[in-house]
Amino acid sequence: MKVEKYSRSFPDGVETWQAQMTVMTSLMILILMTFAAAILESTSLQTSKNIRRADVERSVESVFAEYQKELLEEYDIFGLDGSYETGSYTEDRVLDRMTVFGAIAGENQIEAIRFLSDNEGQEFADQVCRYLENLYGIDMIQDLIGREDEAKEQEEKAIDFQKREEENEKKMDEVLASGGSLEESGEGSEGEIENPLGVLQKLKHRVLAEIVLPRDRVISQKSVEGMAGVSGRTRQEGKGNLPSVEANASEKLYLIAYIPDHFKSYTKAEDDRPLEYEQEYLIGGKQNDMENLQIVLNKIRRFRMAPNFLYLQTDETKKAEAKVLAGIVSALLGNPGLTEVVAQGVLMAWAYGESIMDLRVLTAGGKVPSVKTKETWKLSLSGLLKLGTTQDSGSSSAGESGLSYEDYLKMLSLLETKETLRMRMLDLLEWNLKMRLNCPFFQADACITRMRIQSICQLRRGITYQFSTYYAYQ
Repeated sequence: MKVEKYSRSFPDGVETWQAQMTVMTSLMILILMTFAAAILESTSLQTSKNIRRADVERSVESVFAEYQKELLEEYDIFGLDGSYETGSYTEDRVLDRMTVFGAIAGENQIEAIRFLSDNEGQEFADQVCRYLENLYGIDMIQDLIGREDEAKEQEEKAIDFQKREEENEKKMDEVLASGGSLEESGEGSEGEIENPLGVLQKLKHRVLAEIVLPRDRVISQKSVEGMAGVSGRTRQEGKGNLPSVEANASEKLYLIAYIPDHFKSYTKAEDDRPLEYEQEYLIGGKQNDMENLQIVLNKIRRFRMAPNFLYLQTDETKKAEAKVLAGIVSALLGNPGLTEVVAQGVLMAWAYGESIMDLRVLTAGGKVPSVKTKETWKLSLSGLLKLGTTQDSGSSSAGESGLSYEDYLKMLSLLETKETLRMRMLDLLEWNLKMRLNCPFFQADACITRMRIQSICQLRRGITYQFSTYYAYQ
């Protein structure tokens, strides 16, 4: 079979062109238009995503910008009241507030959140550390470095001495029981002799604050009974995973350095506060000023007893005075053989009396040397017998060197755990905001410090965009 080649003839004068380039050009234009359309679509989608993300970020930042200003002004701490002045935290209140600043309702949920009281107040402590580090640096805690070990050593000595004191007290009780009355009359030039062991018994049955504090100063009777602090109630807890904050090895020292500027004590009390003796509360943990002050005074008294008693053991003159008085007391009790035992009891009572004198100096704003000398010893043996009586002036000359009342408060604070300090600080912070700063709704466990929002946005044609937004007070 013969195959003929198909051909087409054109009239004379008609020009002919090849069509391959036209087809190719058309295809290339189509491809370029498709590519351009894809780029435009992608750009449009990315722009929509950026707008949605910007909307959420702006709304979250705007929400956190509504921090509790009283908390910042009074305590230098940032926190967002998640209850919005209702006293009751719910996630919906926070999410609804975001819509006011541009977030679309229904597209956001709280993925993770932290409150000021979370992890036993760790969120609060982290802010305290950052605040002091940024403001003062490590110089702020230089004088506290190494003091915790010193405080623990002092406490161990106080505990050991207390055991010794209790053993001696039992012996003295037996002596008094064998001798009858606590007060006997002696004959001769000594006149009336009062048993110093009985004096010690009477002093220990007195409220320490009554014989230590100035009689013309009113002791605060304030109480927050019935108002459970954040440490004493079931707390709202945060949820979800958030970036961890690097632990500060000096956290307790920063907490203690933070205390004096933000919480008051007996020597610097302010009567407009729910509890006037706030630093004493950090140590005592009771809900009334009187109990907390009594706890602190007793703790300081225990710290002072050991060095005072040890000094008496080195002062031969005072030991001789104690022995003479012990001999008279033993004779009056009808058992001269008890002189040595009674002499130790007299020295113990004398050390107790000197500790009371130390407390009077400290609470008056003075200082007491760590170790006593002949020059710094204040109480005579005759003065011991007048303590707590109408003949007791109730005053003591101020000391100019040694440790102050505030130094002892720091020492006692160092003996508390950092978790205890955090939560008791939050108690005081909450009570003050509620009762003094006109924020009755405030709750530390509804005070937001960090948050991550999970957003699922509907763009167009069924396309969704999911992203997270994290914000934290720094």
